[in-house]
Amino acid sequence: MKETLLYKKIIFHFLVFCFCLTSVQAQNQRLSKSTYQALNNYIVYSNEVSHALNLMYFDFLHINDQFYQFVEDSIDQVVYKKDNILTNPDYFPVYPRDLYPKILNNNIYIPYDKRGAPLQLIGKVVNVLKEINDTRTLLARYVETGDYQKDTNLVQGFKWLRRVEVLYYDMFTLQEKLHWNLTSIIQTYNSPQIDSNALRATQEFQPLIKQTKLVIKAIRAGDTSSSLNYNHLKLKEFIRSLEARKGSILSGLKKTPNSLKSPEKRFERIINRAENISQAAAEYKNSPKYQDLDFKPSYYYYNIDLLNNYNRSGDGVATLFNKFINDNDVYWLYEHEMPHMFEVLYPNVPEYEAYKLPDIDIEAIIAQKLREKYVEDSIADATSDRIAQIKRDSAIYAQELLDSIEYRKNNPQVGDMNLNGFATNNLVFLLDISSSMKDTNKLPLLKEALVQLLDLMREEDNITLITYSGKAEVVLSPTSVSSEANKQQVLSIIDQLSSEGSSDANKGILLAYKTIQESMIKNGNNRVIMATDGAFSVTSRVKKIIKRGAKEKDPIRLSIFYFSKKEYSHHKELLESLSKIGSGKYRYIQKENAKKILVTEAQEVRQKKN
Repeated sequence: MKETLLYKKIIFHFLVFCFCLTSVQAQNQRLSKSTYQALNNYIVYSNEVSHALNLMYFDFLHINDQFYQFVEDSIDQVVYKKDNILTNPDYFPVYPRDLYPKILNNNIYIPYDKRGAPLQLIGKVVNVLKEINDTRTLLARYVETGDYQKDTNLVQGFKWLRRVEVLYYDMFTLQEKLHWNLTSIIQTYNSPQIDSNALRATQEFQPLIKQTKLVIKAIRAGDTSSSLNYNHLKLKEFIRSLEARKGSILSGLKKTPNSLKSPEKRFERIINRAENISQAAAEYKNSPKYQDLDFKPSYYYYNIDLLNNYNRSGDGVATLFNKFINDNDVYWLYEHEMPHMFEVLYPNVPEYEAYKLPDIDIEAIIAQKLREKYVEDSIADATSDRIAQIKRDSAIYAQELLDSIEYRKNNPQVGDMNLNGFATNNLVFLLDISSSMKDTNKLPLLKEALVQLLDLMREEDNITLITYSGKAEVVLSPTSVSSEANKQQVLSIIDQLSSEGSSDANKGILLAYKTIQESMIKNGNNRVIMATDGAFSVTSRVKKIIKRGAKEKDPIRLSIFYFSKKEYSHHKELLESLSKIGSGKYRYIQKENAKKILVTEAQEVRQKKN
């Protein structure tokens, strides 16, 4: 028995020794040129995909702009003809589809236990590219056949654009994962020996390239925190350091006069592009341009100022770095280019309100996150990979906690049916009860929405009802619905509202502002909500009162709800301009959005924390 146990121990220790020896040998290995080429095949293909997406991006911008104008009645027809970007020799001397087989053929040069993850990721890249290109085909057919003219508010067209927006985000994430995975493969092996001047220069450039990426990604995410400041300072330090050591970095490298391939030319242009990125970051932090446009300034900085100095479109730092590696035959991993960020601009019609409000299906979100956790691609068991996996798991758990149902109940977001955490409401409803408001999609629809809002209102919230037609009248003075009796009183008054006569909006607005000034709530949501089915002229006196109210320390804001079978552009312009004077919102109301929009008006101001 003792001999058997001793024999087993010897076998066990021998196997452990063999395993450790194998691990040490792997760590002592240096990757061959063939392996580097095999890894770079992934990056080359990925970069061609980014280039293709960046060309398609302008197609989607063009389509989106025309769809928006068509729904808003600015243009009468949409024009789009699909260009076969992926097989255009002007864009690609070698088509992306012809590069993909090289990945499969040369994958044998990657260590067998490292091949699975990058191959899975690049497969997903292929699928996303195909879906985006297929969507361009669907959009072209949708326009060319005239189907869009039969589609009210172009709902199908905007669905395709919304899917493209998601796919662009997916592609960015996939390419980040792919580059990280390929880098982690290289890091499990010994670094190459410094056996050439070109390799030494490459190692000097690498931190600069990495730092430009950190700055670009921070701005892409809309970061304005100290993290961006720190990364920006580091980028400036790298630029200064490289410029100061230019002579020693380029020492021994062969110069080619009057050639862009000459090392000193590559150096100058890399530094120039990095400086441009640094300047854009400084401007973004201090006095950003692109204000008052459709999206946040970060969207435009990323797509225009930053990518033009990083990708091939402007012969950017990533492209120049890759050319340096290629020209000098250095064993090094290429840098990946970044795809544009595409966001859909939706017209101001009810069908798209849901796309602008947050998704509040918390249970579905948590279930999805849990599925992602268990089906996430397996990555090699290198120590650095395991640490990264643990970090990702921790981030998922943290996000699940933040998004948990209990947390959301206590900290609702705009659009949730809950007023907890929002400022006390002092809502004065100014209701047009002229005869034209009798339509079922007008006053009756508003009544339904008001009834739902009452169920959400808290003891401290006040509601006031003022009607106007030939005259203006307070039919419900500022009232809390804290008791059931108060609630029934409000419901009774709402139920008795009827349409008659013609309207005088000026009298109504004057009375509404006089009433709300007498019931002001400090740090509250003091808001006049005007419901009407048509535009009207406003006197200069009334405009002054509205403008002055919006500028008070506790502002009075004016929101206007427009009820009509169709959103007439001339009505919209007048009502929207008036709501802007009052720092409020203009809303086109239909059955689909009436209840939701009324709740969001009560959630316009967050409760101030002590």
